Amino acid sequence: MRIRLLTASALLCVAAGPIAGQGTPAEPAKTGSFAGAVVDGESGAGVAKAVVILRHDQGGGIGAITDREGKFTLRDVDPGSYVLAVERDGYVVARGQPQTVNVQAGQTTSDVKVKLLRAGAVSGRILDADGDPISGVGVVVSTARAKKDAQSGRGYATTNDRGEYRAFQIAPGEYRVSATYAPRNRFDGVRVQRPARAGAATGSEAYPTVFYPGTVDARQAAVVKVEAGADLQGFDLQLVRTHAVRVRGHIATSAGSPALLFQVVTLGPIGRSDSPGPTHSFLIRGAKGEFEFQDVLPGTYRLRVEGGGFNEPNRISAQRTLDVGDSDIEGVELTPGQARSLSGRVIAPEGRKLPPGLMVVLEPRDAGDTQAGGVAQVGADGAFTIPHVAPGEYDVAMGSTTEAGDDAYIQAIRMGDADALAEGVHVGEGQALPLEIVLKANGGTAECAVTDDKGDPVPGASVMILPDAPRQRQAALFGECRTQPDGTCKVTGITPGEYRVFAFPAGTEIDRRDPDALQPFEKYGEAVKFAEGERKPLNLTVAPTE
Repeated sequence: MRIRLLTASALLCVAAGPIAGQGTPAEPAKTGSFAGAVVDGESGAGVAKAVVILRHDQGGGIGAITDREGKFTLRDVDPGSYVLAVERDGYVVARGQPQTVNVQAGQTTSDVKVKLLRAGAVSGRILDADGDPISGVGVVVSTARAKKDAQSGRGYATTNDRGEYRAFQIAPGEYRVSATYAPRNRFDGVRVQRPARAGAATGSEAYPTVFYPGTVDARQAAVVKVEAGADLQGFDLQLVRTHAVRVRGHIATSAGSPALLFQVVTLGPIGRSDSPGPTHSFLIRGAKGEFEFQDVLPGTYRLRVEGGGFNEPNRISAQRTLDVGDSDIEGVELTPGQARSLSGRVIAPEGRKLPPGLMVVLEPRDAGDTQAGGVAQVGADGAFTIPHVAPGEYDVAMGSTTEAGDDAYIQAIRMGDADALAEGVHVGEGQALPLEIVLKANGGTAECAVTDDKGDPVPGASVMILPDAPRQRQAALFGECRTQPDGTCKVTGITPGEYRVFAFPAGTEIDRRDPDALQPFEKYGEAVKFAEGERKPLNLTVAPTE
């Protein structure tokens, strides 16, 4: 199955010429207009200085600014269906407002009224574990649960030198307030020895995320209700110290390794929810390649090293998963390898040519990893080469740079004698074996229509088609599309089999490689089975997200 990379559509207009023997008639209008008003959803008063934008798909658009009475007019708009967006500092768009508009040539779409709600704000102070104000603390006001009465949102803020923060532009709704602090070492290259404290546990200490009113367990966080225009104050939090450990190791060099200008080691938590702590980084300066991370909270991390040379081929890297417990970890060793080229060939369906615009995508197998892999254009003869692939474990998928649908699907992926479709691709020392990707004609097609809980079409929604077990790790079978302004989209070239189909609002980020990422949304997925050549209309309701 292909992951479509859609391009913007072009509108082709053909002008009719005059009829012989007659006077030249007036040329019909080629554009239309769109007019209306933006008002306060509670008072009904017009909202001045709001920006009204009409967009085609995810591309650019045309916009206007409302006058003192909240009125606007967009002229010379090409005919078509558009996504409507309204932006104004201090306001958010009320739920249930029109998301799509249709503009017709020679006509004015008028009397459109868009309601905004005043945004709220949450403020307070953050104190350290000793009760002193602390700067540089990140505060997040995150959605507590799915919204049914207002547009969901999220606020961010950072404390100043007085420990004060203010998160604003928050949509009405229910939220949780949290504070995360990662101590900054202001003395680069200096190992700071902290003073001993009475009753302190041995080892180093760190600061876990704290939720209002003062818990490190997100499930016990208080729900804060933000009304339209509310300015909530006094949401103070005090950080807590907890036991942390040290992680030390070194980077080994292999024979023939290129000369490096730098080596950077990072230790990042794996997963988005309940992450054990912030990402740590270390710049290796000494010839021994030693690194050390302090104040690491228990949890699962990805340890990665990146080395740089004078040019891209000299780059080296390595990574591994590291489980951090209650004790210091010593002697961790990473041996980076040099990037390799990965070549192969795509075999067209029998009796057919390859569709244009094909791309081969190499993506990391590990959830949350976005820093490795590669992409290559497929030639007319099916050949491709992905350069500078870092050592690691990958999956293969395919994409297209064109909108033209094609029913071909991936039947097999082989790497030597290995089944790369099921087992993935390993890139390590030595030249990687070539890939062979076999396409077969007559795949399935999903014709998707996405609506919200009121039955209105949802533009920009992300539709994900995920294979059921035991094929759920086979990235080449995964499919997705993004809905047009009318809430519809289509996925072609679906490999026969059983799937779960989900629809998420625009901007939702779901890592399908994470087995826990979709668990909260399982009840919103639709079970679908595709046979070869089968076309299925799918009516999907967008899943509420936090």
